[in-house]
Amino acid sequence: MFELTLNRHRLVRSLSLTAAVLLAMHGILYFIEYQVSEVPWYYLQLFDVNEEHNLPTWFSGFNLGIATLFLWILSREKKRLEDPQARRWTILFWGFFYLFVDEIAGLHETVNSIVEPSWAWGGLVIVLIVGLYFIPFLRSLPRHTFRQFVLAGTVFVGGAVIMELIGEPIDSDSLAYAMSTLVEEGMEIFGVILFTRAQLEYLMGGKKETLISMRPH
Repeated sequence: MFELTLNRHRLVRSLSLTAAVLLAMHGILYFIEYQVSEVPWYYLQLFDVNEEHNLPTWFSGFNLGIATLFLWILSREKKRLEDPQARRWTILFWGFFYLFVDEIAGLHETVNSIVEPSWAWGGLVIVLIVGLYFIPFLRSLPRHTFRQFVLAGTVFVGGAVIMELIGEPIDSDSLAYAMSTLVEEGMEIFGVILFTRAQLEYLMGGKKETLISMRPH
């Protein structure tokens, strides 16, 4: 048995502030690198949002882990209540669990290194198929939650797929490429934060300042 008590506003603010700082560091360091003078490689490695096993990657993994945790809680509750959409909640949980593992392990980067064209084209097809499958799920949500889920998904997919394709032909050794990866990763990160906020509002019935306590059944 465990108890998790949190304030959703504080959590979302903390995630958003941390994300903004990490993204700003990436942008500032690469602007200096290309427009002012060379930046020591270890600073770039530490804050480059397009690299693996550094501060932005660890934060992105944590960010996805938070969203996955709340999906796990919601999917278990929906299953307990025998909700008609319980299966889709569970599938959504496993989808986010995969994204969490992928962010930590860099699975899509491995695929991208051995497969042409970019994995993002396949990702776009998958997004369309999944989107169609989840239409009944989205329609079952309250209108406000529906809008929030769609917004979060649009922002995330826009970064993960659309910006990936836009940035692909850009010279990787350029300020333009560094800024395109900044936008790409920023959209992914804030898409997940928006989704976490939407989940918490749904879970807490829209209460703004309430602390939430959870105990597994």
